[in-house]
Amino acid sequence: MTATPKPSKYWMFTNEFTQNPFPILEYIRSQGPVCEVPLPGAGRAWVVTRYEEAKEALADPRLSRDIHYHYKLIAERTGQRVVPPPENSNHLANLEPPRHTPLRRAISFAFTPRRAEAMRPKVVAMADELLDKLADQASPDLISGYADPLPVIAIAALMGVPAESWPDFLRWSTALRAADPVMAGGEMDRTTRELSAYLRALIARKEKEPGDDLISALIHADADKRLTGMEILSTAFALMTGGNDTTASLVGGVLGTFLTHPKERDRLLAEPGSWGAAMDELIRYVSPIGNTLQRATTEPVTIGGTTIPTGEIVIINVLSANRDERQFPDHPDELDLDREKPTHLSFGFGIHYCSGAHLAKVITEVGTRRVFERFPEVRLAVDPSELRYQQNVVTRPLETLPVRWYADNAMSRGVG
Repeated sequence: MTATPKPSKYWMFTNEFTQNPFPILEYIRSQGPVCEVPLPGAGRAWVVTRYEEAKEALADPRLSRDIHYHYKLIAERTGQRVVPPPENSNHLANLEPPRHTPLRRAISFAFTPRRAEAMRPKVVAMADELLDKLADQASPDLISGYADPLPVIAIAALMGVPAESWPDFLRWSTALRAADPVMAGGEMDRTTRELSAYLRALIARKEKEPGDDLISALIHADADKRLTGMEILSTAFALMTGGNDTTASLVGGVLGTFLTHPKERDRLLAEPGSWGAAMDELIRYVSPIGNTLQRATTEPVTIGGTTIPTGEIVIINVLSANRDERQFPDHPDELDLDREKPTHLSFGFGIHYCSGAHLAKVITEVGTRRVFERFPEVRLAVDPSELRYQQNVVTRPLETLPVRWYADNAMSRGVG
């Protein structure tokens, strides 16, 4: 192991960590599976960095995702009354049993792998339309022009949103992504009101005129799988924020990986049937999630020999778990499409395992393949060392991914 200096006090929030977290995480793992870190401003959190302990923590019911419990702790720490907005507090990612259980059952019934697979032709068309807009640019950015918008419009289409409203969803999604949900106000409040009004009208319309879409499936499910209007609204909000953020991070990350790993890229393009088996290794290597959504302890919990008191914030570092040499003893920092059982934690584990995992894989596979199928000569327009990641606690998105479509830089539309 390469010697790594002891990390700084706020190592998780430094630009050094954002750009190259893996040496620091290797050092942190070597010190133990759980470490205490101070949070900027006040308080502390406990970070789980090894794979087995992370998996254990994700499945532990004493580590709560209940948003009302989280806001209660925030109020106690800050002395300010904070209330979670209903649009963000009635979906399964922010709830625990018993409320989580019927929500999970309903979403699993409506949001099936079959429904995600049926989206493939639509995602191809969406990807091609975005690429058409970028094709004449000398050095297009595949993040802002492609990886960011593709999941938003795909998820909007899945929900039954008509194409003429997709630009609004892109605008709303961008605004919500940049906002702090705890410190609501201004732009976030306006965006929430606009998106909420649109979704309420969409739900009302789907009640009268159902279609072959996710919102209709939730509204018209059997009685034992039916959600309330607010639960459907909140689920739609979750898809438009957490769903598209993580998928955008994954699409951009896989595109960046293939631009710097031509051997692996060419192999998959030559063997389209091997994408399914390779996707988990790609997701493990890219790790679109830096940390899972934070948990809070409802009673003392011992993880990896460390006892965490009641009312403490616990952060499960997926970046670290996905590169843990104990779980992946053979070159964990390398992309290996032949790796056996690359059981990553990027989609979580246990009852909060991501319901949209299959759709994320479909969007990523289709989106990546269309770029390289249409533009086989595409190259990075900068040295790989110049690529930068956004400062983000949950996801790990590239800031930009500038490319040139052709090796000779001669722009032409004769592709595709």
